[in-house]
Amino acid sequence: MVEIKEILDCYEKYGSIKKTAQRLDVSINTVRRYLRQMKQMENGELPDFLTANPVVIQPSRVLTDEVKEKIHGYLESSEYNRGKQRITAKRIHQLLTTRDGHSIGYTTVKDEVRRWKKEHSPRETFIEQEPPVGWRGEFDFADVVLCIGREECRFSCGGMVLPSSLYRFGRLYRHSGHLEVVQCHIDFFNEIGAVPETIFYDRLGVVYNSRLKRLNDNFLRFAVHCGFTPHVCNAASPQEKGTDEETVGYIRRYAFGERDSFDTFQEACQWLSTCIDEINHLPAYRRDLTPAEGLEVERTHMKPLPSLEYTNCHTRRATLNKYSMVRYENTFYSVPTAYRGRTITMQAYVDTIRLIDGEQVIATHPRRSNSPEPVSDIRHFIKTFHRKPRALANSKVFNQCDPRLTHLFNHQCRGDPKEFLPILDLVGDTSEEAFCGALDLLSEENMPITYDTLRFFLFQNPVQMVEPFDFQDAFSVPKPDLDTYDDLLRRWRE
Repeated sequence: MVEIKEILDCYEKYGSIKKTAQRLDVSINTVRRYLRQMKQMENGELPDFLTANPVVIQPSRVLTDEVKEKIHGYLESSEYNRGKQRITAKRIHQLLTTRDGHSIGYTTVKDEVRRWKKEHSPRETFIEQEPPVGWRGEFDFADVVLCIGREECRFSCGGMVLPSSLYRFGRLYRHSGHLEVVQCHIDFFNEIGAVPETIFYDRLGVVYNSRLKRLNDNFLRFAVHCGFTPHVCNAASPQEKGTDEETVGYIRRYAFGERDSFDTFQEACQWLSTCIDEINHLPAYRRDLTPAEGLEVERTHMKPLPSLEYTNCHTRRATLNKYSMVRYENTFYSVPTAYRGRTITMQAYVDTIRLIDGEQVIATHPRRSNSPEPVSDIRHFIKTFHRKPRALANSKVFNQCDPRLTHLFNHQCRGDPKEFLPILDLVGDTSEEAFCGALDLLSEENMPITYDTLRFFLFQNPVQMVEPFDFQDAFSVPKPDLDTYDDLLRRWRE
């Protein structure tokens, strides 16, 4: 389609009817006709046709009525076939050119098929659902960007909702894997004190394997343990769990639209819990009860909590490297050098990594994901530093300690690391936090920081107070008889 104004402007620019037709890909007769009509309009013989019909619609030379009827006939003949067995525009083009002998381009056929489907395809209609009370729950994950200690971080917000009462639940997690999805369910079940009959999901990779088109075995095992039935929505059909799709966005805007900067991750989690509690006590749309009140009604129709607690962790064997480290999710965690084995058992929880030898827990670390820096504990390497004291100054594990500890070493024992080893033993006997607390206390009192003063404050015993005598019932003492005493004394002398 070409606008008439383009024809007039192009003719005014080039001054040639033929060149105008070539530039705009229209007929020479079309250009000549509109130029003639333009002159008639200027002379007042015709009304203003530019405003009434500004577009030139040229009749197709190949898409005739006969060809259109054949295209429509092919589409109508397969309209009620199965989705993957319906005829396509490419097949229609092949039939028109090879069987019917028409000379027509594929793009022309495709545009006509698109116009026909737009006019004849059925309008998509959704069926409103009203599940029984306490029967259904919905789950979803969403990303949240927060500023934690002046550093922008991305977290995952797990959201759950009960459509009947509109009771909402949300938690922040550092990751979005299987452990976090399961932990969100466990936290939700513990909060409401019950388990819904079924929970709906989109095609979340943790829950559903789209390649195999079935639920993941690990998640199905958790669902069987808790007693609920997982349902997965159809592809590209968010309306099937639209309550939760709207819930996650609503929680994110309500909680973090007002505030998105926090000092610690725990503070952000507490803020989210406070905001969700406010939401659950506000009036709900088209419901007589608030979500918190509606939950009390729903709980009576749900299943009870499982009698046995589900252990939400990944367990595997791990091999130590030469730096006494084991790896999980591309992050290394330290193991005490006193441990002489080569393999240990690793248990990964949502926020914790536990390293186990037999039944003994030999190390515990906060879990990090894909961190380039190893997670280490200075106490694990103290015995090695006794054998290699000069390795202390530039060791990565020591440089990751609290700055107060490294400052003490650099200002007092940098020249002779052996002098620092007894102080380092105090860290191993207590903890890094307790040791730094003693350093702060000595600094506040302006006392010298030595091994003896540190040991005194770390291991001092509290003074036991002597309990006062408190008699409930008073008693009287009779006045002594001195004559009796004199008589006894006289007899003893005799």
